[in-house]
Amino acid sequence: MADSTDEDPPECHQCGEPVAPSSEHRVVTALEDGQASYLYFCTDECLENWDSASRS
Repeated sequence: MADSTDEDPPECHQCGEPVAPSSEHRVVTALEDGQASYLYFCTDECLENWDSASRS
């Protein structure tokens, strides 16, 4: 995923910042109504914050 060439990068699901191609960003795949969805995170910190909040 780090070599994506999209002109409009996805937004971080946690902070809303654009997720630039890098080794820092993370993608979580989930199934919603039988369809794959992808949640993008700009850093491990944003992913951890989202994960902690979603478990509460």
